[in-house]
Amino acid sequence: MKKNIKTFFLAAGLLFAFNACQDMLNTNSSLIAMEDEYKITNETEALYALNGIIYELVPVADRYVLMGELRGDLMTASEFASVELQDVNRFSVSSVNEYADKRAYYNVINNCNFLLQKLDTSLVMQNEKVLLRYHVLTKTLRAWTYFQLGQMYGKVTYFTQPILDLEASLAQYPVVELEELADILINELKPYASIFINWPSSDIVPIRIFLGDLYLYKNDYRTAAALYYDEIFDKRYVIYDNYNRWTNTNMEGVTVGHSFTYSGERIASIPGYTTTQDFHNRLVGLSINSKPSIVPSANYVRFMSEALYLFAVINGVVAAPSGDLRGTVRGSNNIQAGDAYIYLTVKGNQKCLIYKYLNASFGYDGVDPENDILTDALYIQTRIPVYRHPHLYLRFAEALNRLGKPTLAFAVLKYGLTYANVSDPLTGKVNPDELGEAFTRFPQATFFDNNRSMAARGRGNGIPIDKEFFIIPDLPAKQDSILWVEDRILEEMAAETPFEGNRFFDLLRISRRRDNHPAYMAEKVAVKYSDKDAMKAKLMDLNSWFLP
Repeated sequence: MKKNIKTFFLAAGLLFAFNACQDMLNTNSSLIAMEDEYKITNETEALYALNGIIYELVPVADRYVLMGELRGDLMTASEFASVELQDVNRFSVSSVNEYADKRAYYNVINNCNFLLQKLDTSLVMQNEKVLLRYHVLTKTLRAWTYFQLGQMYGKVTYFTQPILDLEASLAQYPVVELEELADILINELKPYASIFINWPSSDIVPIRIFLGDLYLYKNDYRTAAALYYDEIFDKRYVIYDNYNRWTNTNMEGVTVGHSFTYSGERIASIPGYTTTQDFHNRLVGLSINSKPSIVPSANYVRFMSEALYLFAVINGVVAAPSGDLRGTVRGSNNIQAGDAYIYLTVKGNQKCLIYKYLNASFGYDGVDPENDILTDALYIQTRIPVYRHPHLYLRFAEALNRLGKPTLAFAVLKYGLTYANVSDPLTGKVNPDELGEAFTRFPQATFFDNNRSMAARGRGNGIPIDKEFFIIPDLPAKQDSILWVEDRILEEMAAETPFEGNRFFDLLRISRRRDNHPAYMAEKVAVKYSDKDAMKAKLMDLNSWFLP
């Protein structure tokens, strides 16, 4: 799996690598790959080729996370970070910054173009177009890669033909702005959305989830909700009963259940190599270190520590202390739990460090010479999750809410999407006027019965039975309720999916539909800086949000 692909395909990739040292987009060459007689006509070759492309994503895995988090409000760069990481953190990235390099993304896109050209999708065996699934999977991977570029740079050079001299030829293709790109990608993928692809690998971005994201970005909430629901229903995805909880009302002990959801609820991911000889991700070394480069922002730690925790017994909520247990719990016995961050005493100094990557990593032969804490092995995440169950449910809730169903969306956070919570009118948990469409049905005696409320996983078993604290307030208009619920969804994203590469994109997507855009996201991000007023002023210019 460490090899790129078959020889015929690898040759094009090597040509790209040979030219990679040249400046991009500055020549007039229009050399593209010549058509030949060879076609891929069996699944084995198609699988090798696709796996080769997937492993071309390894070099962008760290960048996917860091570009999505350092420009958000949950993570910040420390004084030990490289100048390039600090520039990312302060929206001051230059064209020569390693994190601004587009080549790895365009390499994946170009290799997808080659595979799409070579696949013989007309081949039929037992009344099935046997290679159609690989065609769809490759198109989805290409579209996902394009959209990552678009969200980071605000625009892309768009091409669908395989190019031999990639960098010399890109200048011949149109530059497409992010809004137009989303439309192009939707039109490319939507003919295949109804094809149920039972793909056993978690390395592939599911077409319906990603297409739902595109529709969500374009504010087509009904289509997005339907796509998310179909994926949930067909794949039987639920929010599992994994949570951290206090063991008594004195808050003297905690049971850890949520720590491994980052790796255990994975839907799609970027794979990684696991030896010192190969390119591997550096997230553990950047985060768990006596001189960490990336750390939780102080405002995020404060937000998690101040969140209301609801302790429940059979008859109701009996205690309401503070703290979201998906962070790090520090009780009377200094008990620690959670999977977001952790307090460690390093060389006599207490540090608050990101724990999520180490918690999902494995120790391999070797050592990181720049890490004086983890000295017994080289700790590497073998997979960087792109989608997990919480992403799917929270984006489903986001779409439902904007569709005018705030009580149903809020049920994802407070109750869990089960028949009893959603469809039983006697509970009064969901407004019946918000039901009726296919994607609002949660049948009784199905896998949905296992659905747990999202907030209970860190804020207590008392969340579902609470009737006083975590409830939609009585607001003047329905639109006010929608905005209130959307803010709670964004908070839940911070608690449930921090440091995973989503925060910048979540803020951008939600802010752009707000009346006070871009102030909505600028204010949220600016609070993590000591010069927050100056940073807010800078971030009020949308051009500063995108890479050069």
